[in-house]
Parts: sequence; structure tokens; C-alpha cells
Amino acid sequence: MEYYFERLNYELKKIAEFWQKYALNNNHIVPEVSNSGHPVESAPLGSIYLSRLLYGSSAASNFLQDPNFRQIADLAYRTLRNQLSNVNGGFYWAADKNGEIVHDKTNVSMAQAFAVYGLSEYYSLTGDNEIKREIFHQIDFIESKLKHYADNSYLDGFTKDWAPLKKQYRSLGTHLHLLEAYTKFIKVTDDILYKRPVEKIIELILSKFINREKGEVIHQYDINWNPVPNENWLGHNMETGWILYNSAIAIKSYDLAKECETALLTICDRALDIGFDHQYGGMFNRFINGEVITTNKEWWTQSESVIALLYAHEVSGNKKYLSYAIRLLEYIDNSFSDPEKGEWFDSITREGRPISDLPKLHMWKSMYHNVRYCIESAKHLQQLFVRV
Repeated sequence: MEYYFERLNYELKKIAEFWQKYALNNNHIVPEVSNSGHPVESAPLGSIYLSRLLYGSSAASNFLQDPNFRQIADLAYRTLRNQLSNVNGGFYWAADKNGEIVHDKTNVSMAQAFAVYGLSEYYSLTGDNEIKREIFHQIDFIESKLKHYADNSYLDGFTKDWAPLKKQYRSLGTHLHLLEAYTKFIKVTDDILYKRPVEKIIELILSKFINREKGEVIHQYDINWNPVPNENWLGHNMETGWILYNSAIAIKSYDLAKECETALLTICDRALDIGFDHQYGGMFNRFINGEVITTNKEWWTQSESVIALLYAHEVSGNKKYLSYAIRLLEYIDNSFSDPEKGEWFDSITREGRPISDLPKLHMWKSMYHNVRYCIESAKHLQQLFVRV
């Protein structure tokens, strides 16, 4: 297990070095990088992209104890605050190459959660109380603007000036990443002010966003809690399972943790049953009614699956989950990690060929899933090595 711990540390360093080399250009952040390493300056620069970069560079610097990666974090922080702060509160979705605001009514609420997440990790890196005050301000904005107090849910569907649209809805993404962000804030500050909102989000996800019989999540509801039909993504199932459990443990809510543990194991069993590719390795991601609709493999699904399986092994002691986690770790190293330039390919064919026309970095692929995978997996495997 020590061998895998060292490999994960090495992979994390390679990812961070790729960002230093290809995503920073004349003291500004490149919004997209092609698979061959060329900058795409015409792409919009998004708040989720920057917030995830803020998280990932801060987390890499913290975990590797390497101050060299703070340069990325400092620049991501300045860019997020200076270019995407919304005068009406929170952050805009994105800005185009001319600085004009790009709006996404479907995902802008989720972007507010990632700002808290990135800022919290950055506070852990810097210890700057001004950053802590910004986090409090951002959370206050979320709680006052996005929260539906009748049922403790959070709403999607706003104009860029935060006026509610006629058609509003509730999404798993907003709730899950608020849960993750609030939990991160509690961990890095030891401030339990938002423990109750964390408990409420866990309860809401367990009761509304997970089909426990099928071991899969429901992505979206309308304003009246009617589910909106869509694909099921295995990556979101696994991500939801482990974040729920991790959050319940973080706030020491052990009754909730038992419920989350059951949900996690159900999700992992279902994912292995329908999602693991026994012929070529890796996890399929996109399903409708339990049937896979594309055999291409996506980078983030592999990351979330490894973390979820390691948590499943931790809570159950069943070595089946550890075995699959190690198989996926090897698969990632052999198929997704780019040995020539660094970072990971976005997607590969079932047989393992990188899909070269997809960019290496883009609006939805920042320093998040694979950075978190390296850190979470390394921690789990290190603890396992110590126990052995």
C-alpha cells in the first residue's frame, strides 16, 4: 500500500506541474488547454473552473507541503475575485474573452458552492482571516438568496442579477456541492456554525435525491418536487455516496452516518454490478434505465469510483471494494494519466484510446476530481498501510 501512496503523491505533483506549465500565461489563467497543450484563449473563463483551480492548487500545496504551487492559488483567487465577483452578491457564471458576462441559469447556483469550497481550502493554505471573512460573506449570500426555508432546500433558476426566474427547480449538484463546501469550511476552521445546515442537506439528499433501492441519484426536481427525467451518471452516484458519509462523520452525526453508510454500500454494489467493464477495465458512466448508453470512459467517473470504493472498504471491511479500487487505480495510471505531458485525458474509448479532440483543460475539467482523488486515496491507503 505504501507503493500506491507514493504513486498518488507523484501523480498529484505531475498534475500541479502541468497546470503551472500550460494554464498560466503572462500572469493570467488560460481558460482552456487543448489535448496537445495549446492554450485556447477564446474560451469563456468560468467561476467553477477558477474555484476548482483555487481548491486544487491550494490542496496540492497543502498536501505535498510544496509552496511552489501557491502561485497558482494566489492567481486563481485574484482572478475569481476581480473578474467574476457579482455586484449583487456571489459570483457570475463566466466571462467571455472580452470580459462580457456569460450566464448559465442551470448551474450558477452550484457555482456559488464551489466558491466556498475553493476559498476554504485557500484559507487552510494561507491562514488569512480576510479570506475567512469572505467565506462567511459568501455563505451568508447563499443562505439568504438561494435557500428555500420552507423545506431547507436550495433553488436553481436565477437571472445573472439574482432575480428568480418563473421556472425554478432543485438540483442534486447544488445540494451535493454545498454539502461538500460547508463540510470543508467546518474542517478547516473548526467553526460549527453551519453544522445544522450540513445535517439538513444530508437529510434532504437521503430523502429526496437518492433512490436507495436502485442505488442511484436523481439529478433534478421542479419547484414542486416532481423529478425531471434524465440520464443517470454513475460518477454522480459514487460521488454522492462518499461525500454524504464523509460529511456526516465530519460533523460527528453518527446516526446520520449509519444511514449514509448503508446508502454508500448500496450505491457501490450497484455501480460494480452495472458499471465495471470486465473486458477492458474502468467504469462506464452514462445510463438510462440501467442500460449503458455510451462505452466511452470519462476521467471524473474513475476518480469518484475509487474514492467511494475506498470508503466502502473502510466502513464494511469487505476486501472486494479495496480490490476494485486498486484495479481502477491501475486503470487510471495506464489509461487516463498522460505520461508525456501530464494531467489526464478527458475521455477515452472503451478500448483505451484517448479522444484527442477533447481539450485537456476546460470549463468543467479543472483541478478538482483528480486532485481530490489523489489526496483522498493517498490518505485512505496510508491509513491502511499503518493498520497493516
